[in-house]
Amino acid sequence: CAVEIESSDNNSSGGGAVEPIERNTKENIRLNFPPHGSSDQSTNLRLACQVQVMDDITIRKRTGFWGQDTTSELAEEYDAELWFGELEYLLDNK
Repeated sequence: CAVEIESSDNNSSGGGAVEPIERNTKENIRLNFPPHGSSDQSTNLRLACQVQVMDDITIRKRTGFWGQDTTSELAEEYDAELWFGELEYLLDNK
C-alpha cells in the first residue's frame, strides 16, 4: 500500500524517521506503474512494505485501493492496534 509519510517534527519528507530515507528501486518502479505514477502524485509517497519506522511519524493514506488517489480525500481514520502487545517489537533491532 502506498502511504504519504511525514515526520512528527513537520519535516515533510520524513527524513530519518523511516529507513531507507530515499525510495529504493522496488518503490521507484512500483510507484511509476499504474495506478500510481501520475504527475500530481506526492513526492512523499512510499510503499509501506518497503520502509521501517525509526521515529514518530504521521502517515496519510489516500483513498483508492492502493492509496493512489491524488485528491485531498483521505482514507477513513482509525487507531492502530498492537495485536501482540510488546511482542510486536520482539524482532526489531532495538
